[in-house]
Amino acid sequence: MPMNRLYTWGLRAMVFLTLFFLAANLTSQFFLKGESALVPDVVGKAYQEARTELSKVRVAIELKGMEYSSAFERGRVLSQDPSAGSRIKVFRRVKVVVSKGSELVTVPKITGLSLEAVSQTLLDAGLRKGSVSLVHTPRFPAGRIMLQYPPAESLVFRDSSVNFLASQGELDPKYLMPDLISRHGETVRRALSQMGFRVSISGAAYYPGLEPGIIIRQFPPRGYPLQKMTLITMEVSK
Repeated sequence: MPMNRLYTWGLRAMVFLTLFFLAANLTSQFFLKGESALVPDVVGKAYQEARTELSKVRVAIELKGMEYSSAFERGRVLSQDPSAGSRIKVFRRVKVVVSKGSELVTVPKITGLSLEAVSQTLLDAGLRKGSVSLVHTPRFPAGRIMLQYPPAESLVFRDSSVNFLASQGELDPKYLMPDLISRHGETVRRALSQMGFRVSISGAAYYPGLEPGIIIRQFPPRGYPLQKMTLITMEVSK
């Protein structure tokens, strides 16, 4: 019996304490909601800095949107609502508009850069890669930018395209594919390789009456125009 009474009293004490702290919390929130805060000036501040300033007076921040602006760099607060000096209830929100940076950007110099470097350079400047024209020339290595439009240092709208002309290097001379059939494959391969051609023996097959290593098929075929960068493949007898 004493144990039951002790258990009952303990249960009642827990219920009482729970209700007490719940009532205290609700009461504190009620009084806090009645409090007001003086809104600080966060215009021109970075978004995270503005959040910290508002939290000091127990006011939240809400991103209303982003707009282009030449007045503030990207990520800084353009405007706020309510304005600085206003009084609002604590835990309310101050809506802010954040700068996307200037709508006009300066075109970087991309002449002389490689094709691989152009995309990141334009992206960093807020621009896009436009149309690419290619031309053979001995004046620039293959893959280098020769001309650009708009020119460097021009002011254009953000996200505009920059077009450019790129070099394909010096134009390789063209040759006519000779007839390699019935010649010795390894001898031909060595000779053409020494001349700068790309040559490969692609396979071997039985061919009646021929000793091993004789060319029985070739690609490109005889008379086909080719350059030194063209891959020549040969199949030989075995």
